[in-house]
Amino acid sequence: MKSATGDGSFLWGVSSCPYQHEGGYNEEGQPQNNWAAWENAGKVERSGRAADFWNRYEEDFDRAEMMGLTAYRLGLDWTRIQPKGLGTELDASVLDRYAEMIAALRARKMEPLITLCHFTTPAWLGTDPWLEETTPEIFARFVRLMLEALNRRLVNKGVAPPRWFITLNEPNMLAACTYNVGAFPAGRRAWWAAALCALQTMLEAHVRVRREVHSLYAENSDWGLPKLTFNNFASDLYWMDKMLLDVLEGARQTHGREPIITFLNDRYREFTRAYRAMDFPHHGLFSEGVGELIKQVQHGLSRRFLRESTFSRLVSLVRERREEPVVDYIAFDYYDPFVGNAVRMPTISDLSLGRVGLREWLTQSLTTKWWDWKALPRGLRFFVERYAAEYPGLPIVIAENGMAERRCTGEVACDLRGDEQNRSYFLKQHVGEVIKLHREGLPLMGYFHWSLTDNYEWGTYAPRFGLFGIDFKSKGLERVPRDEGGDIPWEAYAALIVGSGFAGHNPTS
Repeated sequence: MKSATGDGSFLWGVSSCPYQHEGGYNEEGQPQNNWAAWENAGKVERSGRAADFWNRYEEDFDRAEMMGLTAYRLGLDWTRIQPKGLGTELDASVLDRYAEMIAALRARKMEPLITLCHFTTPAWLGTDPWLEETTPEIFARFVRLMLEALNRRLVNKGVAPPRWFITLNEPNMLAACTYNVGAFPAGRRAWWAAALCALQTMLEAHVRVRREVHSLYAENSDWGLPKLTFNNFASDLYWMDKMLLDVLEGARQTHGREPIITFLNDRYREFTRAYRAMDFPHHGLFSEGVGELIKQVQHGLSRRFLRESTFSRLVSLVRERREEPVVDYIAFDYYDPFVGNAVRMPTISDLSLGRVGLREWLTQSLTTKWWDWKALPRGLRFFVERYAAEYPGLPIVIAENGMAERRCTGEVACDLRGDEQNRSYFLKQHVGEVIKLHREGLPLMGYFHWSLTDNYEWGTYAPRFGLFGIDFKSKGLERVPRDEGGDIPWEAYAALIVGSGFAGHNPTS
C-alpha cells in the first residue's frame, strides 16, 4: 500500500510540544503565554528550559534519525513568534530558528508534522481566548502570515515547506481541562456551557485555518498540497471526542432545517453499538460500572445542554463552502481512552502536584494520573476501524501514543508502575497492533510516540514519558537512554520500525 506521504514511506515518528519541550520563556522579560500567571503564582512548577529543545533540537533529531524515524511532530509556538501583541510584527529570529529546525528534519529525510497550536496561547490574547468569537479570525490571520514568512525562508534555503499540519491539539481535552476540571488556566469557570462554547470556537478556528492554508498553498503551487486536521484525545465518551469531527461533517451533510442534533444522535448510537460489539477486556467490574455510569451522565448532560444553537456559528461557516472537506486526514491521540479507568481514590502524594482550589483538588485527585493510565492496545483497532468505516478515503494518523512511568525516586530512574509494565513492552504491544492494522489494508498512515525525551507535563515534571530520560536538575539536561530490565526503549522502537517492512529507511547505527 502506498502511503499518504506521497513517497511511499509510513510516518514513523515521535511527538513534541513547544511549551513542554522548548522552555526558555515565561521568565521576566521573556514572552509570556497563558500559563505564565500560574507559574509566577506558584500554582504549578516552573517550566524553565523544559527539555531545552530550543537549543538542542539537532541532537534530538540525530537520535530520531538513528532510530530510523521517518517523521517528527514539531510545534510552532505562537507566543514566541508574535510576543508583543495583536497586529505586531512577527519575530524574525524565531522564524529563522523554526526554519532551521524544519530544514534539519528534511536533511535527515524526516517529514515534519507541524502543530499550529498546542494548548498554549499568548498572554496578550487574554485568559479565555476560546470563549471569544474574534479568536478564530485572529488565529487564522496569524497562521497565514506566519506560514508565508516561514515557507519563504525554507524555499530560499532550497527546502520543501511542510505539508502535514495539526491545527489545534486535543481541543476536547483543552476545553474539559480548562472549564470542566480546572486543571488549565482560565478566567471563567462556567462548567459545561463554557466548555461547549470553547469547542465551537476551536472548531471554527480549525475551519478558518484550513481554508487560509489551502488558499496560501494554492497561490504557491510549488509548495505542494497541504493536509490539515485536528487531533482529539481518543475517548469512549462520544460527546467528548468523536462528536467534534461528526458535528463538522454533519454540517456538510444536513440541509436546511434538518437538525444537526439528529445527525449526532445517529452517530452516537452507531458508536455505542460498535463499542459494545468489541467486547473489550476491562480492568475490573468497578471500572466498567463507573464507566457506564459516567457515559450515561455525560449523555444526559449533552441532551440537556446541546441545542441547535450550540454550534450555529460553526454550522453556518461550514455550510458556506459545503463542498469542501472539513479535514484532509484523521488524527487522534491514544492513551487510556476508557473513562471507567479514570476513577481512583486520591492519595497524599497528589498534594505535591500543586492545586488551585478545593474543587480542582477533588476532581484531579479522583482521576488517574499519567502513570496510572491503563494500556489496552486492542483499543487502537476500535478507533481506526470506526473512523475508516465512517470517513472512507481519509488517511488516519496516531498523533500521540505513549506511557508514563511513576514519579521518580532519582532524576532519571523511575519507580515501577503499578501494572509493572515497562516502556519497551508497551511499544511492542501498541506498535505491533499498528503494524497489523496497516497490513490488513486499513488506511493507517502514521504513528507518533510521545515522546523522544522526558518533558514538562502541564504543571509538573513528575511523569516521565521519554524514550530518553532527563535529569531536570542538571545543568546540561543530558539525554540518558533508559534501560528497563535489560530492554532499551528506543532500540525496541527502532527494531519494530525495521521489522514492519514499511520503514522508509533503516537506522544507521
